[in-house]
Amino acid sequence: MSILPRFDQVPLPPTSATEYNTVCQFCNVGCGYKVYVWPVGEQGGLKADENAFKVDFTKPQAVLKGQSYTEAMHSTTVGKDGREYNIVIVPATNSPINQGNYSYRGGSNALTMWSLDRGTQDRLTYPLLRVGDQFQAITWDDALALMAGIIKGIRDRDKNDDNIAVKCYDHGGSGAGFEDNYGAGKLFFTALSVKHIAIHNRPAYNSEVWGSRERGVHELNYDYSDARLADTVVLWGANSYETATILYTQHILENIQGSTVAEKKKVFDKDEPAEAGYLIVIDPRKTSSYTVAEAVAKNRVLLLQPNFGTDYILANAIARVVWERGYYDKAYLEARTDMKLFEDYKKKSLKLDVKYNEFMAQAERITGVPKAQIEQAADWIAKPKGNKFKRRTLTIYEKGIIWNMKNYDQVAALVQLAVLTHNIGRPGTGCGRQGGHQEGYVRPPSPTPGSIYNGGPPVNVDKFLTSGKGKFYWVIANDPYLSTPNNQIFRKRIHERTKKLTRAIGESGEPSTTQGRIDAILKALYADPDALFMVVQDIYMTETARDAHLVLPAAGWGEANETSINCNSRLLRLYEKFMDPPGEAKPDWEIFKLVGEEIAKLYRAEKKNDVAAKFEFGKNWKTDEDVFLAGSEEFADNQVSEEDEAKLEAENYKGVTYAFLKQVGQEGIRTPVRLDPKTKKLVGTLRRYTVKFGTADGKFKWYGTDDWEGYPAEVAKYLEGNKAKEYPFWVTTGRVQHLWQSTYHDRQLPERVITHPLPYAEINPEDAKKLNIESGDLIEIFNEEGNAIYMAYVTDAVKPGSIFMVMYHWRGTSNSLTTGYTDPKTTIPWYKGTRANVRKVAGAIPFIKQTASFLQQNKFS
Repeated sequence: MSILPRFDQVPLPPTSATEYNTVCQFCNVGCGYKVYVWPVGEQGGLKADENAFKVDFTKPQAVLKGQSYTEAMHSTTVGKDGREYNIVIVPATNSPINQGNYSYRGGSNALTMWSLDRGTQDRLTYPLLRVGDQFQAITWDDALALMAGIIKGIRDRDKNDDNIAVKCYDHGGSGAGFEDNYGAGKLFFTALSVKHIAIHNRPAYNSEVWGSRERGVHELNYDYSDARLADTVVLWGANSYETATILYTQHILENIQGSTVAEKKKVFDKDEPAEAGYLIVIDPRKTSSYTVAEAVAKNRVLLLQPNFGTDYILANAIARVVWERGYYDKAYLEARTDMKLFEDYKKKSLKLDVKYNEFMAQAERITGVPKAQIEQAADWIAKPKGNKFKRRTLTIYEKGIIWNMKNYDQVAALVQLAVLTHNIGRPGTGCGRQGGHQEGYVRPPSPTPGSIYNGGPPVNVDKFLTSGKGKFYWVIANDPYLSTPNNQIFRKRIHERTKKLTRAIGESGEPSTTQGRIDAILKALYADPDALFMVVQDIYMTETARDAHLVLPAAGWGEANETSINCNSRLLRLYEKFMDPPGEAKPDWEIFKLVGEEIAKLYRAEKKNDVAAKFEFGKNWKTDEDVFLAGSEEFADNQVSEEDEAKLEAENYKGVTYAFLKQVGQEGIRTPVRLDPKTKKLVGTLRRYTVKFGTADGKFKWYGTDDWEGYPAEVAKYLEGNKAKEYPFWVTTGRVQHLWQSTYHDRQLPERVITHPLPYAEINPEDAKKLNIESGDLIEIFNEEGNAIYMAYVTDAVKPGSIFMVMYHWRGTSNSLTTGYTDPKTTIPWYKGTRANVRKVAGAIPFIKQTASFLQQNKFS
């Protein structure tokens, strides 16, 4: 008998069902989905002309070719009209990305919909105000008046917006696409001038890839087809099987299995060799991206496991091999790159003044990767084919690089290796992010600086808040109590600061009017500089929201029209609204608009019409598309030739409308979109930088990376004296396929909770034996930053002396142990490296041992 209820059948959508196009709410791949909605009580028949799928279910479908439809793809919800509706969300067979396939996450999109028959009923449905020690329901009118009064009161007293701090997404996916991002930008950067703003997964308003962008290469530059055409795919700090599943299984894996050779022959030059691809995985841990590939193509897979924080040294070492062996095109470098800056790269990164063997010995000592493996990687990346044709290598990197020590240099080193080998701009090449989720950035210019080379680095907002600064903290669609670095300290300080305000305004009974609350809150904030007012805007009550004073309910995926691009192709599509948000929840852009309008009313009342006008940015926004079209005006003129595509912003969609996106459907259009000067038609960009790079003169800008300087003080302290014995384990963190982001949906779903009832940590069998630890045991991982109790998984996926911790879970976060270090060039944290110790707390919890699997993952012994 199943632990969870199972169904013998699910209802087929009738031909009368309303059909919608959408894109998966999870990850970066952007698989296409079809949605069917119809009233409960009706259903279609088995024959092709009796159901909306138009599939004949009276006979078996073709294996791995038919329309997938499982019980996890069906749900019910309640509409604004009070009727109950069926919702079916199935993979789109006409999507170029997934072609009817689906991942574990995408295949259960329907389970995450707001429904009264599962845990998702816990969605936020109306604004909540903290009254004493309880959250009580209030109207939007009262919530907006409170927000506007406090924001205006602070800026009137301070004569600036520096006491307003924000933590908000700046991308797309999961219900926050171009529309919501533009709404946020207009409020925070046009109406207000918020300098203390941080992005959802880091403590500043910064790019994780300035090291690439400032060379002239936007991080989204390749196409999913390049994963099929590459001679070699490099996954560098990217565990694609877990975090970009369909890109891996549908495209990368088919390449190394030899299934795409015919496609290569159509695209490659005449007589150019075409064969099954090679895969290089670079990660301190043996990930499933390696183990799966090894199982199907053992001789075509290479694993490099560098020491923590040393990836840029490894990239430079591979580049030095390329240089020594002449695997580069001098004419290409002279024509397409800045050769004056190339001298600095040769001196600092390649270290040509150091003899090759001495250089390689240094690299081997620092990185821990044997010289032979470094040289083999260089051959697989750049050795010419048939002594004549350049190899085609696609390098995909992600959190293991961008959240690494010395973020700027890590990213710069990778993109420079790609340009040195002419592996950008050709079919089967590219060097870019895998992405965490889909993207949708369009905003007015921000008042925050760039990297250290462009006026920065930007301010660390986490440290701004923990040091007692700021009076108003607005958290939007993220959960910093799980996601910020040095988390235990952050949570404690924000709790202390918000509690001070709560106590102050309730000392003699809380005011009963909205204006009375505003006055009391402002008085308390300025009487005690350490007090903090916090607003959380989200779809669920998060860990952070528990300390908030005001909680605002937002609409989620499928509850508004939105647009985003996926990361492997920059494919812009419309995610159509197919259901109503629950209760009084609203799209983020509408909340930003309404807050702005409420502030404008206050300034109008004071006859400050010029100030009020800035806050009325959304007065003409009636629909999602109005915001989408308004955002397009931020982009540059896109009537440029194909060879000038590099001049355009990566996400430029100027001229695109919802009608156009409905017409192209799942095919979408790749950004940057150009208005062709000759045909006057909108055309997409397959891959970038074929002719020019994105710099003023079109030439790639080299950069000499730093020498190896050891570890930053925040981590180095654990490697010295007695502390090296006290904290003997390196700790890294990462995602798992079954849990998405901060697990906001997953914790509501029994299927997820049973699979991962507790956060887990991987520990090597040698270490586990010494500590008497077995899989399922509770262990405490601790250092001077904090501690966390996790469940142990004993596996040789991690090296002896190393631990891998699942990043976020509703029962714990790995960021309790990460340090406050950020790259001084970018303010990007090093989430992926710290030191700790481990102790066994207890054996396994009996209930969990009965339901959770402890089969060894990524087994190699």
